[in-house]
Amino acid sequence: MKFAPPRICGAVHLSIVGLLMACLTLVAIVFMFVSSDEPVIGFLRGSVVEPYLHYFPIGNSIVFNLSVGYLVSTFFWLLVVYFPERRARTIIRENLRRRYSEFRENTIQILLWAADCHVDQQVKSDLLDYKNFKEFFNENEKARWYAALNGLQQKHDWIDDLLLEMEFLATEVSYVLNKVDISDADQHSFFKTLREQIYRLKNSKVYSYDQVKYLGNFLWEIHARWSIVGGQRKNDIIEKMINAL
Repeated sequence: MKFAPPRICGAVHLSIVGLLMACLTLVAIVFMFVSSDEPVIGFLRGSVVEPYLHYFPIGNSIVFNLSVGYLVSTFFWLLVVYFPERRARTIIRENLRRRYSEFRENTIQILLWAADCHVDQQVKSDLLDYKNFKEFFNENEKARWYAALNGLQQKHDWIDDLLLEMEFLATEVSYVLNKVDISDADQHSFFKTLREQIYRLKNSKVYSYDQVKYLGNFLWEIHARWSIVGGQRKNDIIEKMINAL
């Protein structure tokens, strides 16, 4: 499976929109005071900004109403839309991050069982680090890795367990795609590709004739941060995409 690194244009776009809204809000506040026919607020009297607040000596109801209308609309948008959506997005992101973490832990455990490797909890935790994972399974010319693949080949219950873990992850990704408005095209495409690749590994006849090989490649790419095209990755691309939600 080929994971393409995401661009950051979506995040930049959202930052620009947020900055623009902040500037417009500041402008609306200033024009609200400037266009009002009410006396200047006490603590602003005598200050350097007071002369600018008398730009319209007799007030301007059109500018005032537009400014107040924008501020009220922005307030209710923040209250009714932005903050609830942000909270929901945070919950969904944390659930996906938790599911991905459990996926990694559980699939590593299945690989250890398949390779007939009995290790303590600390070693299993250490294998979550891609460097330790590679070192552990690359030892003696990948003897443990090939033992894991052979174990999967001999006992299909472990393959079923792997596919179940993958299905849990794909289900969580589908939920994210349905519930979160992902504005970045590359990020949206990434999650769709991940979900579709898992579905293919489970169901496509193209992969069924040598399923262990393709499952092994999929897991190695995730746990060892390895790309067939680009080689070693510095970051966990899935984790990076989750954090960007």
